[in-house]
Amino acid sequence: MKMLRVWAPLVLCLGMTGGVVAQETAAAAGNAGGDAAWMNDMAARHAELIKRNGAGTDAALREKLVAMYASDQEARGAGTGQQAYTAKTAEVDGQLTRELKEIVARHGWPTIAMVGIDASNDAMNLLVHSPDHAWQRSLVPRLERLAKEGKIDGSELAILVDKELVSEHKLQRYGTQFKFVDGKMAMDAVEDPEGLDARRAMVFLMPIKAYEGMLEQMYHLKVSDTVVTPK
Repeated sequence: MKMLRVWAPLVLCLGMTGGVVAQETAAAAGNAGGDAAWMNDMAARHAELIKRNGAGTDAALREKLVAMYASDQEARGAGTGQQAYTAKTAEVDGQLTRELKEIVARHGWPTIAMVGIDASNDAMNLLVHSPDHAWQRSLVPRLERLAKEGKIDGSELAILVDKELVSEHKLQRYGTQFKFVDGKMAMDAVEDPEGLDARRAMVFLMPIKAYEGMLEQMYHLKVSDTVVTPK
């Protein structure tokens, strides 16, 4: 079971990945008032996704992606309590992007059926961290189709979609992007706020209030009612 993946010294780009029944979701449920019905529903849907696709048929590629993700996390100081984006991180991101491009060119996008859900999510996480934004954007339509078909986990893709929308000064879709504003955390504005939780559920993300509670616990800062509008 993987831990929650976090990186971003300036912008919070957080999403629940593969193991939705990890302790982070339990803590988030507690922060949301103990209503864990969404956890049970999400876990059931997630288990069905794994059952439908299997454990992956390409063991060598799975191991390579897992190792690449480990390099990504090491470059970010994961597990040290001092996560930061440095020149070394940028260098590793560039190298991992080149390796991921080679994989996609040779095998297509690593689906759950190809490499298993954890390695498939590792590939998406590497893409989220890629400095090649044009390549990221070019892959989004294909990845959205794969997510809709249940061939990949949509949670990491949601983060990528939101990052690209915010970078283009547009409304984000899934509410994954927050900024530090005046000593608090503020969410970048979203399209159709009333439908936000429904969209989040579709891509295996927890309800926004539970998510905000998790952020507050992780960063020891309050989530502001302020919404950061595109400029």
